[in-house]
Amino acid sequence: MCLKRLTSSPWTYVSLMTLALLISFIGIVPYEDRDFKLYQAFVEALANGRFDLSIPGFHGSNIPAALIHIIIPSKFTEIYYQLIWSLLLPALAYLTGKELFKSSWHGLVLAGIVTMMPFWTFKAFIGYTTSAYIGLMLLTIFGACKKSWWTWIAWGLAMTTKPFALVLLPLLWIKRPEKGSAFKRNRLIILGLAIPALYAAIQYMQMGHLMAGVHPDLNETSIWQSPMKVILNLAYSLQILFSVHNYHFPDPGGTGHQNLMHTSPLLIFLSLVAFLAPKLKYIEDKKLYWALIIGALGGLLMNAVVSTMNHEYMHASILLFILASLPVLKKHQLWIPLVLATLHFQWFYFYLAWAERHHLTYQFFIVPLIIDLIFIGIVCCNRKALSSKF
Repeated sequence: MCLKRLTSSPWTYVSLMTLALLISFIGIVPYEDRDFKLYQAFVEALANGRFDLSIPGFHGSNIPAALIHIIIPSKFTEIYYQLIWSLLLPALAYLTGKELFKSSWHGLVLAGIVTMMPFWTFKAFIGYTTSAYIGLMLLTIFGACKKSWWTWIAWGLAMTTKPFALVLLPLLWIKRPEKGSAFKRNRLIILGLAIPALYAAIQYMQMGHLMAGVHPDLNETSIWQSPMKVILNLAYSLQILFSVHNYHFPDPGGTGHQNLMHTSPLLIFLSLVAFLAPKLKYIEDKKLYWALIIGALGGLLMNAVVSTMNHEYMHASILLFILASLPVLKKHQLWIPLVLATLHFQWFYFYLAWAERHHLTYQFFIVPLIIDLIFIGIVCCNRKALSSKF
């Protein structure tokens, strides 16, 4: 009876996902990428009392890392900090999905999907800010649903990690308090937007212009794309959204193993089913429906207009597409094994891209193995209910 209770608890499966990530992390060798060196330099400067925004990069998520560096100084502080976020992602995804849709099922499936996305978790070993960025966005959505006072901090740090986190604005708008003065109802949004505004003001005072992340050659005037480049970017977004294979549309010669969708294209397809068939009411809350569609499409447009379309920059929109796909998966659960199968592609591509630099072994594939076993276990334990349903 105790075992039955344990296996019926979503937190058991979330813990297994986290443990699988931890085991996979053991033995992986960090790689000091150029971006990591910039982030680490900012963390060390802040730990020494200097808020130096002349160091290229969006450093919002790196600010808390300075506390870790003060306590345990290391030349790899940024990587260790990102790894902490990576291990938190399954739990944060579960809480976000559960709170947004008021269902443990949605939370557990979202946790499984996020755990099966190595470009969101293992990029921590390069020192990229992806893990913290995703974690902060999940925290923002969870906090907005709970109407927690700290939501504006998480959102502000997310936007100053990658500005595309602005796409969460429609979600925060529909989750505002309904009572009180105009300021009280919109306080979290106002304070959240104040963080990137203050960040930009400080950088402008320090440098006399703004920088586009780790690209010091791009500023607030040169980052905007020509109309033809915007069209090419949007064309590339369609190509990458529905492909499990890698191809860099704007520059084929620059194709790398990472140039593919960082999730299953079936999730994108299912999200479009939810968006394009509103009368079927997959997303029952009409406000949530519009918040997700405006945020997801707005993020892609924002990406096309202000930068070269890049898989790394599409993560905010992809998160919203995934959230929109969950109600469709709930109603049509025969899609789940197909989604799970196509989530495996990125593991092979990540291995091809980083195996040599990270000294990856087959231990890297423990995560998809554990997720597969969890899926098989859940199916076996619920085979009677599933057989009657289908």
